[in-house]
Amino acid sequence: MSRPPPPMLSVPEKKTAAAELFRDRHFFGAPAFSEIRDARAAVAVPNPQAQPPASRRALILRYHRLLFSARDDPCAFDETLSFTWHDAFRPHLKHAAASLRFEKAALVFNVGAAASRIAAAHSRATEEGVRAACAEFQRAAGAFRAVGEMMEEEVGTTVDMSSQASAMLERLMLAQAQECCFERALAGGKSPALCSKVAKQAALFYEEAYAALVAPPLQNHFERSWVSQVQLKAALFNAEAFYRYAIDLHGKTDIGEEIARLQVGVNAIVDAKRSARGAPGPLYDHASRLEQDINKSLETAKDENYRIYLFRIPAATSLAPLPAASLVRSASLAEILEAKAENGTQSP
Repeated sequence: MSRPPPPMLSVPEKKTAAAELFRDRHFFGAPAFSEIRDARAAVAVPNPQAQPPASRRALILRYHRLLFSARDDPCAFDETLSFTWHDAFRPHLKHAAASLRFEKAALVFNVGAAASRIAAAHSRATEEGVRAACAEFQRAAGAFRAVGEMMEEEVGTTVDMSSQASAMLERLMLAQAQECCFERALAGGKSPALCSKVAKQAALFYEEAYAALVAPPLQNHFERSWVSQVQLKAALFNAEAFYRYAIDLHGKTDIGEEIARLQVGVNAIVDAKRSARGAPGPLYDHASRLEQDINKSLETAKDENYRIYLFRIPAATSLAPLPAASLVRSASLAEILEAKAENGTQSP
């Protein structure tokens, strides 16, 4: 049975306070001074989410590139100069730092946020769309990893730029990129065994993101719908892995283990649907359709086993862990900073 692709999560941009910056031209070439000032003003808009994400990314990358024209960190010489950025998920929280590294890290965070928005907006009904979404999610993953690395030497920040948040967002973006790979594998008619491995890795990525979301300091920092969606996705892809693995077992007439695997898969969905309150309706619908597919296969396998095979059904605890195959990676910072705009031209 064909099921529409479930929704993806995108990260909101951090907002920054408008300020009179770089008043001392000593640290910048004269021609670059006005460009840097205007570029930051373009980034510091009240509602960045209202602008197309590809345009936002182009503006952010341009400002980031211009910052490298600085001869030195002006904050080290001007005690009144600092950068203020709000938490992307709790905008009432903010952090100010007299650090050009902090400014650049916030920009890279927003490049990742823009990439996630571009990815989530792609229609994954076509091969081209799912491939493009996969590439953007990997760029987003790399951006959030880079933020964590850039902030290692910074003292104090908002939660969204902590090492825990950076690692969680990287795993979440990799999970969604791997999910795209699973969709491509299914659409391309790949073997059930391969599809199972790809689904299992997506589940592992989602499980890692969920574990971080429910532990300090991220606990209660993100909206409940976010936590529920990640929790339900982890269960859904575990179930997909068991389902595809069971299809492969059926072809090998290993009906006993097939029944056990299908039962574990359907239990994972039932339990997650019960506890993951607040996830989007389309995701619940997707999980319910998968549950129906698994139950249908389970009924068929049980009937065949009762009438023909009479195989013993192994206990769930005796089943070996499913194999996984990762098909994605976090993009390098160089790849992220050279991202193309949607029209195929180099970002300005």
